[in-house]
Amino acid sequence: MDIGFSTTAISVLLLVAMAIPGFIIVKVKIIKPAAISAFAAVLLYISQPFLSFRSFLQVEYSNELALNLLIVFAASLVFQGVLFLILWLIFRTKFDNVIETEKFKANGYFNGASETFINYKDMPDDVKKSARGRAYRVMVLTSTFGNVGFFGVPILQVIFTDSTIAATAIAYSAVYIVSMNLMFWTIGAYTLTGDRKYISIKKAILNPQMITVIIALPFFFTGVTMGDITASPVPQIANVINYLADMTAPLCMIILGMRFALAPIKDLFTDWRTYVSTVIKLMVFPIVVWAILLPIPIDHLMKVVLIILSSMPSASFNLNLSEIFNADQKSAANAILLSTIFSILTIPAIVALTNVTL
Repeated sequence: MDIGFSTTAISVLLLVAMAIPGFIIVKVKIIKPAAISAFAAVLLYISQPFLSFRSFLQVEYSNELALNLLIVFAASLVFQGVLFLILWLIFRTKFDNVIETEKFKANGYFNGASETFINYKDMPDDVKKSARGRAYRVMVLTSTFGNVGFFGVPILQVIFTDSTIAATAIAYSAVYIVSMNLMFWTIGAYTLTGDRKYISIKKAILNPQMITVIIALPFFFTGVTMGDITASPVPQIANVINYLADMTAPLCMIILGMRFALAPIKDLFTDWRTYVSTVIKLMVFPIVVWAILLPIPIDHLMKVVLIILSSMPSASFNLNLSEIFNADQKSAANAILLSTIFSILTIPAIVALTNVTL
C-alpha cells in the first residue's frame, strides 16, 4: 500500500480540478447561489449514503473487520472528543455571553448570512466583544470536525486504487462520520448556542449517515455482497447502486467550487483565529493521532484511514450548523475555505508521513 507524497498530491489536485466547473457555473450565474443547498441535499441524502452502503456490500464479513469498525468508531469518538474538550477548556472564558448576544441580535446585529460581509470596526465595543466571543465558539468546532464525508471520502477513493481496500476504507469512514454527527448535534450545538435546549439526540441518531449504517449492517453481518445482488433476479439494482455511489466524488467537488465562487477571498486572511483553526485541524490533530497510533499493534489500513480522515479540512457542516443557529457564519466559512486551500499541501504530507513510518 504505497501512497507517497507525489501520488497523493496528484490525486488531491485532480479532485480540486473537479471543483472548477462548479466555480464557473456560479461565477457566470448559470446557477444561483440559493441552488447550492439543493445540490448539497442530493449529495447528503442520495449519493453519499449509497457510497457508504456500497462499501459494506463490497467487503466480506469477518469478526476481525467487525471489531475494526467498532475500534474506528470508538477511536474517532475519543480523538475528536478529547481535542474538542481541550479547545473548549482553553477558549470557553472567551465565549460571548449568550444573553447579551441575543439583545444585540434584537437590535439588528449578527443578522444571519449577511454577517459574512459585516465590518465590526465601527461597532460599539460591547458588540465587538460579543462578535469575538462568537468567533471563538466557531473556532473550537472548525478546529475539531473535519470534512470527512464531502472531502475525505473522495480522497480515500482516489488514494486506494484496489477496490477491496477502498471499500474497507470507506466503511471505516462511514462509522467515523457517525461519531462526528453524534458530537455535532450534541456538544457542537451546545457550544455554538451556549444553550442545552439545542442539544438534539434525535438529530444525532436520525441523520443520513447513521440511517445508512443501520440499513447496511444487516447486509454486512449476513454476508450479502454486491456479487449476490448482481446474481439476483434483478441484477440492474447493482448498477443503480454503483451509478448513485459514483456521483459522490465529483458532486462533492462541484459543490466545493460553488462555495469558493461565493467566498469574499480578501476576508480569508484577516482573522488570526482562522489561521489557528487551520493549523490545528490540518497539522496538529493528524500528527497527534499519528503519534498515538504509531506504537499500537492494530490493523495497518485502519491506522492509515484514521490519520487521513483526521487531516481533512474543516467540515462544511460547521457552516451549516452556524446557519441553523445564527452563529458566526463568517468565521465558519473562512475556516472551511482557508483550511481547504492549505489541505492541498498538508494532506499529501500527512499521507507521506503515514506511509513512511507505519
